Amino acid sequence: MIRPRFVIIIWFVFLLIGCSSFTPENTSAENSCLRTEPMWLKPPEDAAVPHPPTYGYYFVNEDQSIWASAWQAKDEENPFRAGEEGNKVGWFRPAGAELEITGRRLDAEAPPLEAEAGCCYPTRFQASGVYFPTEGCWEVNAQANDRKLSFVIWVEP
Repeated sequence: MIRPRFVIIIWFVFLLIGCSSFTPENTSAENSCLRTEPMWLKPPEDAAVPHPPTYGYYFVNEDQSIWASAWQAKDEENPFRAGEEGNKVGWFRPAGAELEITGRRLDAEAPPLEAEAGCCYPTRFQASGVYFPTEGCWEVNAQANDRKLSFVIWVEP
């Protein structure tokens, strides 16, 4: 005959084993991506921008020589997206400097991002299109002359 105390102990052991394999839903890849927090700043004035500058979200390097628009990092309805349509990103960099934009996915294998940044902008402002081939956690790097900016974002499908 099985004793009730033994049944309770066996049931408790199985309960503990079941609980130890439980993982909460918030341990997803998105939550493990250590994103760069954009800053709320007023960008520099620039002759290429027709209106006076207003505050917004930007990724900015330490000496404020390179800025990248970051409103998508704060907009849940219009985040950075993967795919052929790409993402419009405005930049401020040293006036007239060629801007090189590169990036890699941090949480899985993927081709590098692609970027289109036209040449010959004579002022600090530079427009670009940034294309992520997959969703996930991405490091974006920009360089103009000897200045650099790096930031990490989550890209939606």
